[in-house]
Amino acid sequence: MILPLAVDLRKPPAMVRGMSEPTLTQDGELFVINFGDDLNTTDHSWVAGMNALLDEVEAATGPKVLVTTGAGKHYSNGLDVDWMSGQESAAVVGYVNTVEQVLGRILTFPAPTVAAVNGHAFGAGAFAVIVHDHVVMRDDRGFICWPEVHLGMGFSAGLMSMIEALLPPPVARDAIVTGRRYGAAEAASAGIVDRTASLDELLAVAGELGLPFAATAEGSIGVVKLQLYRSVTAALSAD
Repeated sequence: MILPLAVDLRKPPAMVRGMSEPTLTQDGELFVINFGDDLNTTDHSWVAGMNALLDEVEAATGPKVLVTTGAGKHYSNGLDVDWMSGQESAAVVGYVNTVEQVLGRILTFPAPTVAAVNGHAFGAGAFAVIVHDHVVMRDDRGFICWPEVHLGMGFSAGLMSMIEALLPPPVARDAIVTGRRYGAAEAASAGIVDRTASLDELLAVAGELGLPFAATAEGSIGVVKLQLYRSVTAALSAD
């Protein structure tokens, strides 16, 4: 879970977000999950939809690549803080844990994974970016950012373990201690993303990154990821 330190999550919400309904399309060996609406919040609907779609892709036989992307100006706007603001702490913890479990599934998914980042990725949305094997980010719009330091919030053991495992130490320090916003060029320079591309080319580049490894979905890639990220999965299980 993400730990609130100085933010009153029970204050009245400033706005009402729509439900995020992820959808799945297939183009040959590419299985593309679109996170949903323009805000693409990781709300309860997103969690349920993602688990169902990840089950579907996992059950598909043969070579495959999982690609995730968003709609509008957001790749993922992170946690549903409007819903959280009206809940008791136990409900908030339970909800955030379900989001963490989806992130953990992507991290250890038994096929190559690519994030096609079409726009902003904040908080839990930034974690959704880095849990993929490969990342391509839109080159002319959008930021990746962990803003918790500016919101009076901390990180759970599971999320912090992702930071430690998936980002180089100087980048991790810069990202979470300063809450820096990374545009595409800065994210590529920092090693957060592998490639940048125009919006129209995102899915094509995602294919270039993932398809050479599609056949590994028929082998041990899932086992290898579980071995590589055993410290992360252990921390997520303990949250």
